[in-house]
Amino acid sequence: MTVQVETPARRPDTDGEAQAPLHSHGRMTALTLFSPIRAGWLPLLRISMWLGKWAPIAQRHTLQFNFIHFVRWAVVREFPYNGPPQERDRLNYPYLLFESNFDGPWRQYIDSFAYVIPRDIRYVWGRGIAFPGPPPAEPLKRWIAENSMEGGTLYCAYPEASTRMVLGALATRDALQRLIADSDGLGPDAFKTRYEQFLTEVQAHI
Repeated sequence: MTVQVETPARRPDTDGEAQAPLHSHGRMTALTLFSPIRAGWLPLLRISMWLGKWAPIAQRHTLQFNFIHFVRWAVVREFPYNGPPQERDRLNYPYLLFESNFDGPWRQYIDSFAYVIPRDIRYVWGRGIAFPGPPPAEPLKRWIAENSMEGGTLYCAYPEASTRMVLGALATRDALQRLIADSDGLGPDAFKTRYEQFLTEVQAHI
């Protein structure tokens, strides 16, 4: 399901700093950043992005955050070309596009990145212009508010469910299928024992 939402105008936060323009639907919040990349850093950034896509050890740093629905980085060198009469519009230098959908407030999301994987964040954005390497997280939040994009389209298959709820539902489904397969031919006492094992296995998810 793709949802079109209106973006509120940037407004001062409680501490006087600008908020990032955010879009939410159900439990999910979306954030998009578009920031320039310093000259000379692009080749190394492309290599690191390739490793992040194909190397499991590199993926674990992001996958440890089980409140993230979706996250991606992309290098943008020119705007999409749709043919004449549009003219090709190539940027003077490359930009890094970051998109993420996640559960909960955006400030807590940035806190997790700033304090749990600060080296990863500095490596990806550390050669960006005026990037404040975390920690602490507050300068990073101000930088994100300044570089986040206005926009109103996001994807959410289960707007009322968090990622933990979806993962719990999948784990319960798999355990139920195993219960059904194991119960074939069991007598009442054996089934009772197996059913209690099932409840113990899924009690954290239901």
